Amino acid sequence: MENTYYLIVEQQADGRCLRTLDEYASVDRLVADAADYEAGEFPGRWVGALKLSFDGSGRLTAADSLVDVAAAVHAELASRSEWCRRQAALERWSTR
Repeated sequence: MENTYYLIVEQQADGRCLRTLDEYASVDRLVADAADYEAGEFPGRWVGALKLSFDGSGRLTAADSLVDVAAAVHAELASRSEWCRRQAALERWSTR
């Protein structure tokens, strides 16, 4: 069985909302890129994630929504010192 992961990304293009699917071989890479979107390093925002499972012949056997991605993304962001510094600075400014 083979799994493929997709990050659903929403962007504005010509005044319209466009959703794209970014493909990943591992959920770890998907989480890292979702964290990049969350941190503002990429244009747009991630809005969901999918896991597609295929059997040995390439036939789709399951399609599941990855519901625990947000927690993993926030853990990834918390491990990034630069992001933590920016968040702390934003929080200091928002209280003034």
